[in-house]
Amino acid sequence: MRIYFSSKLPCVLRVGGAPAGYLGGNVLSAEIEGNIPAEFLPVDARLLPMSFVAGENFFKNPPACCDVLRCGCYDEIAAARFSPRETAFDATCQGRGAGMQATVFECGGTFLCLQDARGFDTFPLPRAGGYEIGEETVGGEPFLVVREQTCGYLAFFSSGRKRALEIYARRYSCADRLLTVQELSDIAGHTVNCLWRAENGNLISDEKKVSSREGFDPAALDPKILPFAFFQEIAAGGDFSPYLSPRLKEQSALLQDYLGDFYAALLPKDAFYRTYGNINAVGLAYRRTEHSSDVKFFAAQLDEGKIDNVSPVPAENTRRAEP
Repeated sequence: MRIYFSSKLPCVLRVGGAPAGYLGGNVLSAEIEGNIPAEFLPVDARLLPMSFVAGENFFKNPPACCDVLRCGCYDEIAAARFSPRETAFDATCQGRGAGMQATVFECGGTFLCLQDARGFDTFPLPRAGGYEIGEETVGGEPFLVVREQTCGYLAFFSSGRKRALEIYARRYSCADRLLTVQELSDIAGHTVNCLWRAENGNLISDEKKVSSREGFDPAALDPKILPFAFFQEIAAGGDFSPYLSPRLKEQSALLQDYLGDFYAALLPKDAFYRTYGNINAVGLAYRRTEHSSDVKFFAAQLDEGKIDNVSPVPAENTRRAEP
């Protein structure tokens, strides 16, 4: 099995006890049979190394420090969350809202502590340095808001220490309803505007509008890129009908049900092409657990610059022999 390794922070990778190379925005891979030890050694000496045994048991229940993709003909492991060597408590931000006291603190990671008259709860947060805490009112209901502008993290909590919404958004505003604005780094440069209504301490999606960047035209895309942009359009929740042939456009609702609830479109790694040949396919990622996803590959056939058919790549047991 081919395994691809990456890291959110610069580090040295060791596989089977031997140095495999440096990770700094790139990807390294190794052919692994059975179980083998893997170790990420961060360049930042303030962080602890990350080590585990890569194998079937690891992929069935990966640790929270990693993000894992299972792709059938290969797997991916990303070192996502390193732990610091120093674990002293350090409160970095405090505030109040919705009848609760909130504290953002560092203690082997970044956390939020919510406290009210009945008790307290802690929630993990992305590691970032500029959290703000405040109170907002949506439709007459108060919410405590935790915001970090650099990474775009945004969370709303209602009384009783209940997390009503967790999202990454560049902007938001509150009135009768909450408006969140997300800017996606995809081919079409999508902007996603969502409206949320408050209902008994919950924030419920009411309306969603997805728009592409000004001047974007699917018809102008290279035929090799068009299928990837098409799947990204579906993942963003946009209107994908301009990508479809007249025949397939009539079945657009069935097509979306057929593809299911995927959250991202991914480019295949080279192991995919060694397994299946030169197929212009896209990997669709389906969430299995918080830090683990399954990837299924689909190919799109074109007719006069429009997608006329979408089919799954053959299962691994029908793969061709590697050269």
